[in-house]
Amino acid sequence: MIDIRLADSADAPELKKLNDLFNGDGNNTAEAIEESLAKNGQEVVCVAVDGDRLVGFCCGQILKSMCYSYLFAEITELYVIAECRRQGIGRQLLRLTENELSKCGANHFHILTGSDNFIAQALYHACGYGDTSEILLDKSL
Repeated sequence: MIDIRLADSADAPELKKLNDLFNGDGNNTAEAIEESLAKNGQEVVCVAVDGDRLVGFCCGQILKSMCYSYLFAEITELYVIAECRRQGIGRQLLRLTENELSKCGANHFHILTGSDNFIAQALYHACGYGDTSEILLDKSL
């Protein structure tokens, strides 16, 4: 049975392993993840747990702009290990993350995903997200 819950600081070592699988090695340390879980009040992190191991995670951030009268949120990461996919875990992670962000006041959600990530797009469409005409531009300094 898979348990879907909010992450806590004890999850940091396992979250690092999953993040390395998803985003590549070396993006963050377990210590930095633990600190972020403890101190980053604008981020919600949810995890999927199978027994004593994490098998997935979802992150969302609260965003506020002076241009809008409402808070919105961005789902920034969603990952489930390959052998646990197609079991509804991603949908459950997304739903809990949305619910937690809604409790913080967010009522509008964005998700960015790869233009060729059709599996993720199908999940997001099934969860009520729609395509937009916006284009994401990126720059590193």
